[in-house]
Amino acid sequence: MKKKILAGFIVVFGSAALWTQAYAQTGHDHGAAGHANTAQTSAQAISSAKLSTSLTVTGCWIRSIPAPAPSAGYFVVKNSGNNEVKLQAASSPAYGMIMLHQTTQKDGMSKMSETHDIAIAAGSQLEFKPGGYHAMLEKPVKVPTIGSHVNMDFLFDNGEKASAQCEVKAPNTKTPMSH
Repeated sequence: MKKKILAGFIVVFGSAALWTQAYAQTGHDHGAAGHANTAQTSAQAISSAKLSTSLTVTGCWIRSIPAPAPSAGYFVVKNSGNNEVKLQAASSPAYGMIMLHQTTQKDGMSKMSETHDIAIAAGSQLEFKPGGYHAMLEKPVKVPTIGSHVNMDFLFDNGEKASAQCEVKAPNTKTPMSH
């Protein structure tokens, strides 16, 4: 019976199941106290940061992955200012922990690693997308439903923040245009 359920899960969730397996194989241990302390500090810094007039986050969406794997957030950061900025953290009341990650390829293998200080050049934008930079969304307060929206704030090294509404999408979503 378990094999039939698992096979159905893989058929229904396709790439999400593979993503979950790949995530599990990276050896991430996000239950560590260090991550919790960093997340709490980031949330406090974000709540006190001033809303930016030159930094925007658009096209935000969340690929809802079945527990216990974390969900992933994707978006575009636009810097219309005159100076490079670095994205340092993200926070949402819907999740207990959000970490910035990057997926890289080496020798045909994907590797996901936590990253900090992601540079966005002056007058440019950076897309956070599947297979590249993304936000790992862990410890949901309540699992958001497909089609709902989640508020997310983003903290930059200049002390400013940007906010976005992120649409929750199905596990098999590959791009924001997928349905």
